[in-house]
Amino acid sequence: MQKRPFIIDCDTGTDDAIAIIAALYSDEVEVRAITSVNGNVEHKYVCQNNLDLMEYLGQDVPVAKGAVKAIRDMNLHSNDGTHGPTGLGTLTLPAAQHKQFDPRIAAQVIYETAVEEKGELELLVIGPMTNIAIALLQYPDLPGLIKHIWFMGGAAVGGNVNTTAEFNIWVDPEAAHVVLESGIPMTMAGLDVTLKAAMIEEDAAELRACGTRGADFVADLLEFMFRRRDNGHEDALMHDALALGAALCPECLVCKDCFVDVECFGQYTRGHTAVDLKGRSGKPANVSVALEIDVPRFRRWLVDTVKNSAKLGDK
Repeated sequence: MQKRPFIIDCDTGTDDAIAIIAALYSDEVEVRAITSVNGNVEHKYVCQNNLDLMEYLGQDVPVAKGAVKAIRDMNLHSNDGTHGPTGLGTLTLPAAQHKQFDPRIAAQVIYETAVEEKGELELLVIGPMTNIAIALLQYPDLPGLIKHIWFMGGAAVGGNVNTTAEFNIWVDPEAAHVVLESGIPMTMAGLDVTLKAAMIEEDAAELRACGTRGADFVADLLEFMFRRRDNGHEDALMHDALALGAALCPECLVCKDCFVDVECFGQYTRGHTAVDLKGRSGKPANVSVALEIDVPRFRRWLVDTVKNSAKLGDK
């Protein structure tokens, strides 16, 4: 089976790392590059997390630095401790000794890889969309070279930064607006659905029993998340892995084609994803929006995908 080429654009955090690991060990995906963006934690931590993770797992995947600020420089990133001080909870990966950053910036990596893949490249976008917007603005022919964008961001209903905005979109709504109006086919795994995608202790135990480096690392991240949950904070939610699940396990989700745009100017609604569920705008649908999730099926897919590391010789 020919693998699907993906670039993962991320602000690695805890659930970002799990999504990356699942993509690396999927039978269906070839990860062509990982690009870093400011978001969950500052960019300096994000890019180092990605580089260290690739060396730790023995993966020959290019890692490129990307945007350190949003298009409108508001210096927004999370400081609430959800992902720990540097993004990986309380875990510390060995610092990469041999692997180096790709000399190109994220936008250039995205464009050049898209050209190489001749229209087959897919993007897993699990942080603010700044890098993607920059690439679209810099390379006008890029929309015709991207097969699909799978993104975690926004919500059909509600938000987590305020009553209407989800974090990834709120950090850089101008970038999200550029991406949403690009004409590229895309699927949105929004907050209102990802809030249901919680892993449980049995999942971590099964991964631990697998005995591979990748599975152990995911189990360690889940254990951090369980402790976080037990202290009254966020559950072991797989926000970003669900965006990958939309691509690789579509039966996990019920989606609806809708017109989606982002509010960039509202005093109280900046970062809100306006999802036209009832078709009242009269505008054509531009996003397939996840509305419902089969949680047990999603959990089974994610655990099995990470456990595939054993078949691939990860020790």
